Amino acid sequence: MNKGSSHELSTVSAPEDIFVASPEIYRDELYRAERAASEAVIYEQQFMRKDGSTIWAIVSSTPILDRRGQLKGYIGIHYDITERKQLEERLQAAKNRAEKAIQAERQFLANMSHEIRTPMNAVIGMTHLLLNTQPTPEQRDYLDSLKFSADSLLSLIDNILDLSKIEASQLSLESSPFSLRRILNNLKQSFQLKVKDKPVSVNLDLDEQIDRQLIGDPTRLSQVFTNLLGNAIKFTSRGTIGIKALLIKRTDTHMSLQFTVFDTGIGIAKEKLELIFQNFKQADSDITRKYGGTGLGLSIVKQLVELMGGKIWVESEPGKGTAFIFNLSMPMSEQSDEGQEATPIGQAVHQGLLRSLWVLLVEDNPMNQKLASHILKDWGCHFMIANDGEEALEKTRQQHFDIILMDIHMPKLDGCQATAQIRAEEGNPNQHSLIIGLTAAALLDEKQRAIEAGMNEFITKPFSPAALSKLILNSLQLSHSTSKKQLAMNTEHDNSQAPVKVDLTYLHEFSGGDENFVKEIVETFIQEAPENIAKLSEGLIQEDWDTVYRMAHQLKPNYMMLGMSAQQETALSIEKIAKTAPAKDQIDQQINQLVTDTEKAIPLLREKLSKLQA
Repeated sequence: MNKGSSHELSTVSAPEDIFVASPEIYRDELYRAERAASEAVIYEQQFMRKDGSTIWAIVSSTPILDRRGQLKGYIGIHYDITERKQLEERLQAAKNRAEKAIQAERQFLANMSHEIRTPMNAVIGMTHLLLNTQPTPEQRDYLDSLKFSADSLLSLIDNILDLSKIEASQLSLESSPFSLRRILNNLKQSFQLKVKDKPVSVNLDLDEQIDRQLIGDPTRLSQVFTNLLGNAIKFTSRGTIGIKALLIKRTDTHMSLQFTVFDTGIGIAKEKLELIFQNFKQADSDITRKYGGTGLGLSIVKQLVELMGGKIWVESEPGKGTAFIFNLSMPMSEQSDEGQEATPIGQAVHQGLLRSLWVLLVEDNPMNQKLASHILKDWGCHFMIANDGEEALEKTRQQHFDIILMDIHMPKLDGCQATAQIRAEEGNPNQHSLIIGLTAAALLDEKQRAIEAGMNEFITKPFSPAALSKLILNSLQLSHSTSKKQLAMNTEHDNSQAPVKVDLTYLHEFSGGDENFVKEIVETFIQEAPENIAKLSEGLIQEDWDTVYRMAHQLKPNYMMLGMSAQQETALSIEKIAKTAPAKDQIDQQINQLVTDTEKAIPLLREKLSKLQA
């Protein structure tokens, strides 16, 4: 029997009674029936009616067997599914169009990101350099306005790209230990600077029970706080903004935390609260005209919080301020969270290490070349410039570089192609060198392509000198054992965990009761020690024993006045050894120990200084 949704027959019919009997139509049907003589089969097939129209049908074909099990024929039921097939085809076509549109959107965003970020890199970089040239007050105001506008435009680009990544499910979270205390303290300091010209204070209330480092994505968590605090500043002309972090629950492995970012600003009407987390939405059109903004920040915040497994909501009342509250459960690290910042001495030592590096800068944009060259000159690096991938490849065949800063989008041979060739050439002295990708495109595909080509790391333009130096130093610690030694990571005979003692008794006695003199000496040491230690470390790296001797000789009496007798002895020992032009490994452990001890002494001295000033 043949049955269709629009054609039902009351008599048993053969397919050729209804459809055109062509071998092309029935070949599969007969083949399947013969092959499956002992069982029924069901399949879809297209048929042509005798009037020339075509239909799709589900065919249920059951073999008819005689007593001996031999095939005598079969019964086929044809069920018309033409409408369903047409719907499927329309849906597939719509899906294909949507996928093409998404791909076009992604390509547009990638191109837009690259084209806008490239000049923005130069604008922001050159503004940063100009601010360091001691401009007049009027010029500084102009530069501050320029920097603010450039940062705002870059923030808009980042928000659009983040939104695109989230919607495409391509934004992945890191998982690494971090100090919540350090993140929040840094945010507080940063936003205090931003409101310095407004009658607004920045508060931080951090639960003391949050005493361990957490494991998660510190960058994305900072982005959430930055967006919320930026929102708070925008709508608070006077009063207070701040962050509260409260421990809700603690297990052996996790902390459940509640964060509140609050302000005492204009507030939000109750009926508008549901809108503010939607894309491109703000509580009122007047807000956009008066305060600016795209309505993307809070949408991204919500999606980031949910991506981290949390939930965010808002409480507000017009004229009384707003509070954004979200909960997160995060794994704990074994390490305690003391929130200590890298001291000036630590930064100075890292600066000394950067001076010892040979760098190849591969960049085709002249403005970006100038900007990166200035950063490398400021660090004191030895560096060369290649204008494209082919030139880079040739230079890497001629000498070894500690680091290659490789732009990705270049003519002739792009950065990924050049990197792949460097990694593939057995005789290339840079086959295993550290290669960091530089690009104005910020999509995940771009990073994936760079890593697959053989790059170790990836940084998006525009970048700050601090961000680049941090990336370089972290990468060197992971990939080069010699750099670990330079960074005093060699723990053999390591006394870095030993306590440092500071005793101002001698200084008080020497001052004859003049507290201002004591404060002046302590302040001078805090200010000058980073530079002196940096010179000492650089002298070690360059094996400049005259500099090592001179710096040790200069530091020795300073330690004595501050009651740091162990460090005084170490400086004396370094001074004696430096006279003999020693081998580097005869003295490096003592210098590294002196650096570590001095770094520990700075916060102790600051604490004593604050007590003296009280």
